[in-house]
Amino acid sequence: MSFYGAVLSASPDLGSKYIVAASSNHKEHETLALWQPGMMSWHVCSGVDIDGPKDLTFFQGKLYVLMRYTPHLFAFELEEDDRGFMVSRVQCCLTELLHEHSFQAGGALNMVVWRGELLLIVRHYDDNYRREHNVLKVEVFALDMSTNPYGLTEIHSLNGDCVFVCTGGCKSFPASTHEGVEGDLIYFVPDVWKPYDTFVYSMRDGRMRPFAANLLPCDFDVPEKNLDFPVWLFPSE
Repeated sequence: MSFYGAVLSASPDLGSKYIVAASSNHKEHETLALWQPGMMSWHVCSGVDIDGPKDLTFFQGKLYVLMRYTPHLFAFELEEDDRGFMVSRVQCCLTELLHEHSFQAGGALNMVVWRGELLLIVRHYDDNYRREHNVLKVEVFALDMSTNPYGLTEIHSLNGDCVFVCTGGCKSFPASTHEGVEGDLIYFVPDVWKPYDTFVYSMRDGRMRPFAANLLPCDFDVPEKNLDFPVWLFPSE
């Protein structure tokens, strides 16, 4: 098994029996795998159609799994006891609703936890997106979990915070706590190890600008075309 991203239900420093959820490549399928300290092997989730690139996050006691290229959002309920944990319920809580907001094939989806809310970040591409990856617009929605399926409310401000979006996951934090980043901006870093979708989006006016990042060649045994992307180390809480 190989992993493309992982999230923890709690910090190991807190002494709790946390759960690790990972997007894994298992037998040529990219699926969901779960693990907990003390387990001898990973538990690979089956029976749910979640094969493909995805975002993962723990939020309000549930594990949320978002498919990146189809408007499907799953909520996993996990129960724990002295023997470990089990998946007690899986709910598909977002499917066709995005079609009301003009989401079509050719878009990309991400999610991020921000100030006690779960946000959905949507990129819309033109008809040539598979070849050019030209982004037409970006939309950000707060998920309303009081309805079934979940509702969407578009937002236009991060209240001075910023968001980083990349293949390994998304992170929001106050821009004022870190030098070099600006508030109300979403920083998109390349996806799938290619320099596509590398831009900065302003929540204030909807403008997009290039990412000012020029990396020098290195001596690693990596094709040159795969060197032209930044690597981000998210700050700890």
